[in-house]
Amino acid sequence: MDVAIIGAGAAGLAAAHALEQSALSFVLLEADSRIGGRAHSEDMPDGSVFDLGCHWLHSATINPFVETADRLGVAYVRPPGDGYGPSDYYQGGVLLGSEEIARGVDYMASRERALRAAWSEGRDQSVLETVDRAHPWADFADYYDSLNTSSDVDQISIGDMVSYNDTWQNWPVTGGYGHLVQRWGCSLPVSLNTNVQAISWGGSNVRVETSRGTIIASRVILSVSTGVLASGMIRFTPDLPVEKRESVQALPLGNFNRIRLAVDWQGARSELPQRVVVARDGVPPMLLSLRPYDHDCVVGLVAGRYADWLEKAGPASLREAATTALCDVFGSSMRERIGTDRQSAWRGNPFILGAYSTSQPGQFHQRAKLAQPLAERLFFCGEATSPDAFCTCHGARLTGERAAGEVLESLGC
Repeated sequence: MDVAIIGAGAAGLAAAHALEQSALSFVLLEADSRIGGRAHSEDMPDGSVFDLGCHWLHSATINPFVETADRLGVAYVRPPGDGYGPSDYYQGGVLLGSEEIARGVDYMASRERALRAAWSEGRDQSVLETVDRAHPWADFADYYDSLNTSSDVDQISIGDMVSYNDTWQNWPVTGGYGHLVQRWGCSLPVSLNTNVQAISWGGSNVRVETSRGTIIASRVILSVSTGVLASGMIRFTPDLPVEKRESVQALPLGNFNRIRLAVDWQGARSELPQRVVVARDGVPPMLLSLRPYDHDCVVGLVAGRYADWLEKAGPASLREAATTALCDVFGSSMRERIGTDRQSAWRGNPFILGAYSTSQPGQFHQRAKLAQPLAERLFFCGEATSPDAFCTCHGARLTGERAAGEVLESLGC
């Protein structure tokens, strides 16, 4: 066997598609019972699609999944502006007026300038250390940074905030981003329910021990998350070098969960905002998408330590957090209108162990280090190894294509 690809998320699938165009033989191994990794969609009883993971075609004009969606007929929307649309803001149950929102917009802009100024001065430090903490909009801005990175502002290198290649075009995949990735990868030969337990890479070939037997390959592409690499679930012989282990530890997975509530909107306010952001004392704000794509539901987003706390507390706590935020806007009678719920739980997914990677303060350079191959035997990909599209599905895809190219080059193909 020429190549063993470990992990059938977007990065592993991309590597397999690239190798499929060559004369090399390969196997694609996935521990889960499905492909897609952090791209996962479910079809709801009302006919809507709920993305438990990635949902937006970020930086859409340079996102290769746009062409893939067009080719496969998976629906997405091209909204104006940045794609997210306007939001109403509530603080303590009170709708903030236009003057307050203008203050928030100004603060967001000044905050971004502060991050870029510090980075230009060579200061790889946390967002927390860099921005104005006394501003009344600081909590809202912190929340947005947590959504973008899945971690809290004291855990985020400003390198992540300024290095991401953002075209400010984000298009929602109404047909389901998970469905898109699944359809894109369904033609590939994948060995599901195949857990990789050990990798011996000290010889001329690599020995991959799995729950379904042993594979001998010339090269191995690792597309598993940094959560899995850090967990020790895969034993390496010899052990990964100290520098590689440091890179893994410097890029831990945060958490990001989506909460869907079925809601009977009949008789509620006739004109609903597209989105509301609700801030309450003692907890981070929560963004709620109201009747997304004309479906009778609400989708709330939580990230960082708060997402971890709610997930550990259980599904009822996730439901209650979104319900409370909704009632802050529309009144307690909304509780009677809420039906079924569904939420993601990425920290508890044993094959991923979190949402997406965050470079710790002082550690942004570790993304490039993690991406470097070892001894022309082990090749690394996944969103954590992207220099400018980390935390995204398309970023993972691009790194899988890069890793496949490195393998081809190493074999003189």
